[in-house]
Amino acid sequence: MRTTSFSWKRIPVFVLFPYVIFLSSCSQYPTFSSEYSRIEVGPGPEDMAVDTLFGAERLIVSCDERRTEDHTRNGFYEYNIRTGKLVKLPIEGLPADVALHPHGIDIGVVDSVRILYCVNHEKKADEFPSEGRQSILVFELLNDRVVFKQQLTSELIISPNDVCTDHQGGIYVSNDSGKRNSIWEKLFELKRSFVVHYDGKTWTAVGDKLKYANGVGVKNGRLYITGTQEKTVISYAINADGTYSDRRELPALKGNDNITFSGNKLVTTAHLDFMKFLKHVKHADKPSPCAVYTIDLSTQQLDTLYFDSGITLSAASTGLIYNGNLYVAQVFNPFIMKVPLTGPQ
Repeated sequence: MRTTSFSWKRIPVFVLFPYVIFLSSCSQYPTFSSEYSRIEVGPGPEDMAVDTLFGAERLIVSCDERRTEDHTRNGFYEYNIRTGKLVKLPIEGLPADVALHPHGIDIGVVDSVRILYCVNHEKKADEFPSEGRQSILVFELLNDRVVFKQQLTSELIISPNDVCTDHQGGIYVSNDSGKRNSIWEKLFELKRSFVVHYDGKTWTAVGDKLKYANGVGVKNGRLYITGTQEKTVISYAINADGTYSDRRELPALKGNDNITFSGNKLVTTAHLDFMKFLKHVKHADKPSPCAVYTIDLSTQQLDTLYFDSGITLSAASTGLIYNGNLYVAQVFNPFIMKVPLTGPQ
């Protein structure tokens, strides 16, 4: 989930009034009260991925301070699932002119090398537009560090949010806006965001325009996309010739964020109250109600795993199931949660 800094004073009252009326009618949400434990990480742990490659058993967490100008703790954190140990992974070879602001991440294997892909937002880059350089950073993910390999840029990377491997050596990237930092697209729920595919040489746009395209994931030959302002999850069959067909829509909550998978289930999160999320953007103690849930890809059944008023954890952005536990990341506050699960996952 990307956040945008703006002033409500610049937006006419007639535009905001319907939004305020709708959101003021939102019901109260219960505070999560089941068993859980906190894992303290860096600020802004917006996304995470599980790494079980080459004997590893760890979570890689992407952290970026989004409330202040202190970015000294930005980076990638490793949580060892076996030992419970947390370390910040050293980064080697990152060019001095690349400011690290990690967002969506994914892990893949290319030519037997473990690769970490990362959406990166640079707020200040003189040779780029004032909104900053938007790119995908590519690292080799080693056992004790990450090594910079390359920075991918394109005219089609406008407002990147999430990235996932295509399991063929390429990646998919979601643009959550057709124009970077466009408030009007959000307010009027305009279908101007889209997903792009990079096959190692060429960038191409994929599928239809959406309202706030967010999470992307590939499972069993299909591409899945969440839209924060959509009420469905969109999927396409990925054809051998590089085309996409058989568009399908799965029922979903509104406010969806990143995608992971657990067996034949898609796992995503929901931001349940837009106005409360905006208050949480600036204030850590202002709760933002959220949920983590699964969608069965066969039956389309929804199953809520985590539901909270925001008191325990606010603005959940990623839900990840591993070995009987649910791990929950969030957009701003500096911890993730581990929640024991019961029953089949």
